[in-house]
Amino acid sequence: MTGIFRQHRRWIVVIVLFLLSMINYLDRQTLSVLAPTLRAKLHFGLVEYSYVVASFLAAYAIGYASFGPLIDRFGVRRTLSVAVVFWSVSAMFHGAARQWQQLALFRFLLGLGESLNVPAGARAIREWIPKSERGLCMAIFSNGFLWGSILAPPIVSTIALKWGWHAAFLGTGAMGFAWLIVWLRFYHAPQDDPRLTAAERAVILEDGLAPVKSVPWTAMLRHPLCIGLFVSRFLTDPLPYFFQFWLPEYLQTSRGFTLALVGILGWIPFLAADAGGPFGGFLSDHLVRRGSSPLQARFRVLLFAACVMPLAAIAVRVPSSAVALALIAVILAAQSAWNANLLTLTSEVFPIGQTGTLLALASTGGSLGGIVSTLLAGQVIARVGYIPIFTALALPHLVAYAILVRAASDHRA
Repeated sequence: MTGIFRQHRRWIVVIVLFLLSMINYLDRQTLSVLAPTLRAKLHFGLVEYSYVVASFLAAYAIGYASFGPLIDRFGVRRTLSVAVVFWSVSAMFHGAARQWQQLALFRFLLGLGESLNVPAGARAIREWIPKSERGLCMAIFSNGFLWGSILAPPIVSTIALKWGWHAAFLGTGAMGFAWLIVWLRFYHAPQDDPRLTAAERAVILEDGLAPVKSVPWTAMLRHPLCIGLFVSRFLTDPLPYFFQFWLPEYLQTSRGFTLALVGILGWIPFLAADAGGPFGGFLSDHLVRRGSSPLQARFRVLLFAACVMPLAAIAVRVPSSAVALALIAVILAAQSAWNANLLTLTSEVFPIGQTGTLLALASTGGSLGGIVSTLLAGQVIARVGYIPIFTALALPHLVAYAILVRAASDHRA
């Protein structure tokens, strides 16, 4: 096993990034698991909860819009190190909240720090991974988010039931510091890594860092694919954000789950998503190896995933909680495949020097979509329940796919 990683050091980078994504979402999902408990302890309702969630997404959008160029300027190693320290401290501060306004403030700070994770991680994969492996590696990286969501219900509920909700925030927040030690020890850019073999360095630098013509960021803002990616993230990111922030609340208030039962079963949809991402990444990589262009391969998987999303309108209406949970699992698996291929597509359409900026701009669209949808969800759920929200999630992916196809057509023209 040691020999394999010595000859394929790029896989160590992927594993370390996977662990970071897992910690990132574990910090994020702690609030979601504890939402009913916090609403009772701190005396606020669903509308105020939507404000707390929206504060995170607002900071996420600000961070994406502001910090993306920093990754391209200062590199992945330094920017991620600072970000992890900042968001880990912010996550721990949640345990000191005494009212929902304080919770919203700490959530805002958490969003600022966590906004660097996706563009920096995707930039690292672009630097280290050849095209024929990039879809799978991007899926593994993004699957860390899902494992954070899988682990959050049992870990957070266990800590909260045994030591209280304050301890849950402290425990999950502290994990980032352990990861930072590993990161500083193992990560360097491929051209600077002293432990990288000459053979692997040649493969990485030939495929991943070949000289390319730079594109000014002002031109990127007008580029049809940049606009298409921004709009597609605006339309489709509300689905994963909804399930991240509202699924434990939905299971407890609409399906009768207790906090302990959420800990036992609430991770199942995210486990399904964990399989969907690698499958979608592997499938598009397989198509590339069979002769499809990277663009064609990513789009084929995106279309398949988009066609699954109308199941959301069925999931909320079935009387069986088990069937509803199963349908939600299928939806999240498709979303994971969609996300892995969209991230890969985003990382491939511009030179590597603009990867962080492009990912940040596209992700800003996702955060803005999440803000709008979260605020609307709080109002709608408080008044009429979850049926309109689930129904509204059925079609945006198909619309986003059509927009991306048109943008890609303009790009090739």
